[in-house]
Amino acid sequence: MELVRHHLRRAYWSHLRHGAQYRRDAWAMQALAPLASPYLPWTYFAMRPGGVVAILNDIAINRRTHIVECGGGVSTLYIARLLRERGGHLHTVEQSAEWVDTLMQQIGREGLEKWVSIIHAPIGEIRLADQVHPWYSPAALSSVTTGRKIDLLVVDGPVAERAPQIRYPALPYLHRSLADGAMVILDDIDRFGEQQIVTRWEHELGLRFERRYLNGIAVASVVPGAKTDR
Repeated sequence: MELVRHHLRRAYWSHLRHGAQYRRDAWAMQALAPLASPYLPWTYFAMRPGGVVAILNDIAINRRTHIVECGGGVSTLYIARLLRERGGHLHTVEQSAEWVDTLMQQIGREGLEKWVSIIHAPIGEIRLADQVHPWYSPAALSSVTTGRKIDLLVVDGPVAERAPQIRYPALPYLHRSLADGAMVILDDIDRFGEQQIVTRWEHELGLRFERRYLNGIAVASVVPGAKTDR
């Protein structure tokens, strides 16, 4: 009987959260309207509108100008449109050659080439400490780790449907390239795999993430002196 009550309570709170998420998304779409432009499919894999608004707010408030995004999509276009108004550059890393072509065509139509670079990075292997992990091919990422420090890192890829931990290498690999005070945003925090990733990042790198379940993201700020031993 107690197990039945547990499942009923879980279903009830899940229903309430989904309703709140839909209301938050409706508000977020209104907030995004000034940056809306030609249509790009908002797919099942896309970040929730509330997550996109959180990214744009951080860019505007904290004047982010060197942004790296793992996994391209509608967020790529919204970020690029905002940077066109405020300055800065976005490097978007994407595993799918077909989706890279789609994004590049849209970027060309909107004249956003000055503010965004799309990097095709097929899935390969990367060594961190003593383990090898599946992730983007490191050879394709040299352009995002040279020059200026990254002040905003958005992790919304690679696609994690068949490999729940595939996004884990993003922060260990890029941590030394982050500026003090940089923001790290991980999408899909409502999934168990991403929850495990955030816990690992906190333990290994000394960060503290805020879980914003209504927006579907987890957010942390890089503080000076955080661990960099990976």
